[in-house]
Amino acid sequence: EIAQLFVAGFGSSLVFGSFVGTVTDKFGRKKCCIMYCVLYIASCMTKHFKVYSILMLGRVTGGIATSMLFSCFECWMVSEHTQRHNFSGGLLGYMFGMM
Repeated sequence: EIAQLFVAGFGSSLVFGSFVGTVTDKFGRKKCCIMYCVLYIASCMTKHFKVYSILMLGRVTGGIATSMLFSCFECWMVSEHTQRHNFSGGLLGYMFGMM
């Protein structure tokens, strides 16, 4: 059962990661970053239960949140950098280099 939990987490990240960029563009970067926080909090809360279905739900929400973590925040930073503040693209490369 432990292996199934791990596969569910990675599998949900794989599936949702395929279209997380589209979802981010549709609903907004800031909303998706907030949704990441909500999903990850829910995922962490499920770790305190001994019920398999709740643990599985936590792994799936954690996988979805991980996909959002590695796309939404960077998209938001690039958008703010280029559209709102009109900084040059060279500074963006420097910013990512510092991270």
